[in-house]
Amino acid sequence: MISALSRRSFLKLSGSAVAAGALGLGVYSPQTRAASISLAQLLTVDPLTLEYKIFSPCCYFCPDYLVVSHYQPVVLCEVIKGGGDTAVGGGLSIGSPLSAGVDSNDYTTTHVRLWQIPDWAVNVAMAGQGCKMCGVNKAKSASFRSITSVGSCGGLANPAIAQAVSGLNSAIPSCFPRLLYTTEVDPTWNTGCRDWGMIPPTELECSALGSAVSSMFGMERCIGSNWGPLYPRQMATQNDSPVINAGIAAYRALHVARNAIGSLPFDTTIAVGKLQQTTPHLTVGLRAGSLGLDTQMRLGNVSIDHTYTFVWWVPVVCCKKYEEIFGFCAPQIPC
Repeated sequence: MISALSRRSFLKLSGSAVAAGALGLGVYSPQTRAASISLAQLLTVDPLTLEYKIFSPCCYFCPDYLVVSHYQPVVLCEVIKGGGDTAVGGGLSIGSPLSAGVDSNDYTTTHVRLWQIPDWAVNVAMAGQGCKMCGVNKAKSASFRSITSVGSCGGLANPAIAQAVSGLNSAIPSCFPRLLYTTEVDPTWNTGCRDWGMIPPTELECSALGSAVSSMFGMERCIGSNWGPLYPRQMATQNDSPVINAGIAAYRALHVARNAIGSLPFDTTIAVGKLQQTTPHLTVGLRAGSLGLDTQMRLGNVSIDHTYTFVWWVPVVCCKKYEEIFGFCAPQIPC
């Protein structure tokens, strides 16, 4: 038996924790409070993107545990112009020499930071009803660097990138999300030298049929049927829309972190995950580069400061207690 929660049912189940949130339960330190408020504004859990479904009991002897499936928000993509710019807030400022020399009036060049979304942030975004979710750990999978990404350019840059990201994480307050990758410490992002040996995709490959077939096997060479070539994976993107340029940069960074560096523990296959814009305009999560997402994003506003945020979602399956699914979650300490 499969049961999909309607928008009304979902909001009804999630609304009980509003009173607890109003009392300030679970938010104690200034760093936690700043991060909680910021992430709550950048993360929106809507029923259409979530696709929460309830199946039969997990086993014959455990009727109180039901199988559930849904999409889990796992990565916050922060698209910025350069060092010092941030959408996350909370007093955080990150930058490097590689991110300083960007013309603020040129929307075709951007940098991207990828943050792992912690379970407590999802709980805040769901008004305290995060216990209904499977959790970010259920969404993780082993990453394998693509053979097309092996080369002297990336091979020399990867150790330095890993060291720089590790250093940044050690300096970030404990209640902030974990930084998975930032293009500001990746010299290949400015030049695209990782992909200089790649043959440009044909129009057939970037068509609706071609992109659908290639993405089924995780061999994307185009970002859907509307956003053009995936390669070279670099900051420069010649598109007529600043918003679409930001979306292209976000997915390129996800692809680099997963398939070239191996620092992203989540599947970035277009046919598997969903990309959702959350600021300055909110969309429903859909396939990256799809006509539906492209249309939604073009209808939204352009960011005056060239700062955009996106969330990457992946499907998960787990067993949850009946009370967790249909009842109310107990208040939790964020971190």
